[in-house]
Amino acid sequence: MRDASFVPARVLWLVLGVLSAVSMGFYVTRIWSANQPSYFNDLYAPWYGSSELFHRRNPYTPAVAHQIQSVIYGAPVEPSLEDPSGLGGGFAYPPFTAILLWPALYLSFPAAQKLFLFAAVPVLLLTLALWLRALQFRPSPLQWLALALFILGNFPALQAMKLQNLSLVAAAFVALTGFLLATDRFVPAGVALALSAFKPQFMLALIPWLAIWVLSDWRRRRGIAGGFLTTMLALILASEWLVPGSLRAFFRIARAYRHYTYGHSLLDVWFSPALGSWIGAALLLAVFAICWRYRTEQTRSPMFFQVVSLLLSVTLIVIPTLAPHAQLLLLPGFLCLLRDRSFIRSSRRGAAFVVAAWAVLSWQWIAAFGLMSAAALRIPTSTLVRFWQIPLFTSPLVPLAVLIPLGYLIIAHRGSIQVEGMGIERLTQL
Repeated sequence: MRDASFVPARVLWLVLGVLSAVSMGFYVTRIWSANQPSYFNDLYAPWYGSSELFHRRNPYTPAVAHQIQSVIYGAPVEPSLEDPSGLGGGFAYPPFTAILLWPALYLSFPAAQKLFLFAAVPVLLLTLALWLRALQFRPSPLQWLALALFILGNFPALQAMKLQNLSLVAAAFVALTGFLLATDRFVPAGVALALSAFKPQFMLALIPWLAIWVLSDWRRRRGIAGGFLTTMLALILASEWLVPGSLRAFFRIARAYRHYTYGHSLLDVWFSPALGSWIGAALLLAVFAICWRYRTEQTRSPMFFQVVSLLLSVTLIVIPTLAPHAQLLLLPGFLCLLRDRSFIRSSRRGAAFVVAAWAVLSWQWIAAFGLMSAAALRIPTSTLVRFWQIPLFTSPLVPLAVLIPLGYLIIAHRGSIQVEGMGIERLTQL
């Protein structure tokens, strides 16, 4: 009877998933990207730069950057005081990215684009499946389908597909790392973690935390360190063999990144670049302090991936990017909140935090549905384009909306365990 009573609710969520995906698809294709040139995308820079590296040419030179700019922006970027060499928008990935992309380098760029688009949906669904398996979260078939629709139909995912951004691939590698950790396949997990590092900013908090976690039980967990270090060394040596000095050139580009892009974190926007850096460092230390007591947790413990999800959410707050497609890293955090909803509801404060998180996340779909409804009423798209920012109003708040309830959930879980332990001890004394 209980399962039957939940069927209408599950069907309702399925219908909402369909409406959300259709609304967001309309918004991204007809409104958000309305004034973007057809050649504007994020795939060309890593594809062309990697091709140059495989041809034994340094992909970090101004000549390569100008070629990339000409394709993406229509013309090379003019040098400026902040970017005297005009490198803005060029190849800004580690050199070993070329090794990860090598199958696509044998294709023409239009063919590489088609391959990316063909693979994007399966990769997103695989990312969802890997996180569900890692979190030991087993939804019903209808719930799984509804989750898939919400994942495929959210703005970060559709933006990554529209721009063909490699954040989608990096998020999949992180999910693969989580799955391998959950199944105690530590050496392959280290390999997957190293492959995730082609987006090094995404690893800002996760790699140091996993290092602490491995050192807390070195004998059992050292396979992760072995897999990671061996793979990283192989990738670095291969990069240096292809183009000597390419790694040093990448670090120079990375240091200059903020000068030729809007490389600011959320904290820089909320406060100031100088103050934001200090607050970001303090926030990272606070999160690590919360996580420290869980360094001995096993991967099959629910707490392990709550901690991992917390670290991924704080990463998006402190790294210098405001790109929504990076929020694909928040998927395990939202799944944790969904999985542990019964525990959260036991506290008014926890329930309030989670309601706020879902409200912040849901705004994108509500606003997109409103714009789609306006279009159905024959309001011209040229008029609706002026309101393209409305569905993105809450986007900067999403990482914080995940961080707060996750942090509360982790602290509350610890408190409940301590209370239970005290109760058992008193019963034993009696």
